[in-house]
Amino acid sequence: MFPRKPSLVAALLPLYAVVFGLLGLGTGIQIGKRSAGDGAAKVGDALDRIQKRWYGEVAPGALLDAAVEGMASKLDPYCEYYTAQEYKDFEDQHMRGQFGGVGIIVGSDPKTGFMTVETPIEDSPAFAADILPGDQIREVDGASIKGQPLQDVVRKIKGEPGTPVTLTMSRKGREQLFKVTLTRKIIVVKAVKPKMLNDGVGYIRISDFTEMMEQFDAAVKDLQAKGMTSMVIDLRFNGGGLLTECIALSDRFLDAGVIVTTRGKTPEDLREASAKKGDTLPPMPLVVLVNQSTASASEIFAGAMKDHGRGTLVGTRTFGKGSVQTPFTLSDGSHLKLTTARYFTPKGTSVHKEEGKKDYGLDPDFLIEMSQEEESALMRTWNDERIVKGERPPIPEGFKDHQLEAGLEVLKAKMQNRDPKVEARVLKKDKPSEN
Repeated sequence: MFPRKPSLVAALLPLYAVVFGLLGLGTGIQIGKRSAGDGAAKVGDALDRIQKRWYGEVAPGALLDAAVEGMASKLDPYCEYYTAQEYKDFEDQHMRGQFGGVGIIVGSDPKTGFMTVETPIEDSPAFAADILPGDQIREVDGASIKGQPLQDVVRKIKGEPGTPVTLTMSRKGREQLFKVTLTRKIIVVKAVKPKMLNDGVGYIRISDFTEMMEQFDAAVKDLQAKGMTSMVIDLRFNGGGLLTECIALSDRFLDAGVIVTTRGKTPEDLREASAKKGDTLPPMPLVVLVNQSTASASEIFAGAMKDHGRGTLVGTRTFGKGSVQTPFTLSDGSHLKLTTARYFTPKGTSVHKEEGKKDYGLDPDFLIEMSQEEESALMRTWNDERIVKGERPPIPEGFKDHQLEAGLEVLKAKMQNRDPKVEARVLKKDKPSEN
């Protein structure tokens, strides 16, 4: 995957056996000069002291949840602990494409301690309220979330459909914090959104890699019936999803060759996925639109198209999330999601962004930048019904989707067997916000 009880004493030993077995602790393995078994004794001693001497009350199992969650938080931003119910909610969102909430995908920012919006989900309260990628969540219902674990913040934002939640936010280039009150609802993700453009161009926007291949195949069949001769795959603001889905999508465009490889510590993490014959689409010209929020599974697809020369990338450098997460079931039904491998494009490139690393993500073949205001307007065009109803600000007069227009020129040039007339579009960078 790509991309959270019984009594405290009764749960102690079986849970530790699984957790510490996963992390190399509690098995007698030597780490430095200490036996790793001392780690289990240390945590057990702390739990015993808290239970016997702490003045307050604590729910059974809560300390164990906090202990495992704390261990995960020390690894990397993508490692997380889920209780059994939290993991069910996670599966609903990322696999089945349906969950309750306000419609934002968030990630933790270790530098500030707050949460950053990775992308709003279309047809959701957050999308209608004009929340943008990069917006930072500071408070939930008036209470600061600084330093709180990601899943704790997610729990506060989620709730019963029809109930309100108020987010206090900051935005780059905006001096003052601002508040947005959203009404929670059941969010149903429709991942594939196709339409026919002029000159035989079939356009398919994929918002995330949930179980979406059935939708994609149906969209292609419909566009082919309408005379599609070239294609645009729009992966802008697509934060990823299931590895299996992006491999299947890549396989539609390749009939041979490596799609992606993964490398980790164990033999089971050393994997290679290759294209196969029999389900490949006709070799029509292909453009893939990408931007700074194109991440994870989206980067795998884009990287495979780029390395095999199958598609042309247009937009901006991608996010740089090149690690693979695997969920491990613990003894009480909870899950520990660990980063177990890095993935590599067919030519052996790791896109993963690391601290101090300047070379990350995928560079587009044609660099076309868009301002935050233009991206906001673009998202509004993706939700025409709400615009008509007047629930969102109007699209600025004269707005152009510069990235799509450049992509269409690339396709036109391919069809006419000539060089595309596309000039790089580089914008002046805004000064960092003081918020």
